Amino acid sequence: AVFKSKDFRDLVLQKPEILIHDGVIDFKILAKLEITSNELEEVIREHGVENYKNVKLAMMEIDGNISIISNELKEMQTFHKRKIHKNLGSKNN
Repeated sequence: AVFKSKDFRDLVLQKPEILIHDGVIDFKILAKLEITSNELEEVIREHGVENYKNVKLAMMEIDGNISIISNELKEMQTFHKRKIHKNLGSKNN
């Protein structure tokens, strides 16, 4: 299939992005995905993790979910659907 819309093509073909690895936040990826550090910290707290330094891996999945693997939870994986009111690929919202 040929996608004429660059935004649609990027949305469909994007890969999961690592937001936190071994307690280190990747601020370049956060900026690329237009996620603030406050939004990320809120997601982490919603899953019972007090501090981002206790996150082994946080990843933005291609469907918009954020997966979190915590050192505290011994590799338990949780998901959070982004509640951000921006549309992916649009900077107007």
